[in-house]
Amino acid sequence: MSENFTRLDRLRIVREWQAYQLGRTDRTIAELEEQQAAAARAARVLPPPAPGWKLSMLRTGGRAHADAVHTDDCGMSGKQTQPMTREQALRALTEDGIEACPFCRPDRDLGVL
Repeated sequence: MSENFTRLDRLRIVREWQAYQLGRTDRTIAELEEQQAAAARAARVLPPPAPGWKLSMLRTGGRAHADAVHTDDCGMSGKQTQPMTREQALRALTEDGIEACPFCRPDRDLGVL
């Protein structure tokens, strides 16, 4: 059967096969490049920030006093708050006797139960 094909016909068949293989190789390269790009994007995603803390203040008799310690994203803290560091929040809960918010539970995040 191969005797019926001229040398030119055979070369065209080989070229068609090589074009097919090249297309498969190009698709595989594109898939691998996309996987690498996705992995690079995932590596660039920053972890969520560590929770901050804040101290809610209550006004009674014209004076403000500390009410409760909250996580930074707590919606129950009210309007008057002061930002706190981790150390300040720990001290407020353990030494100063300030309550932890029962909704956001900063004591759990701080390891004070």
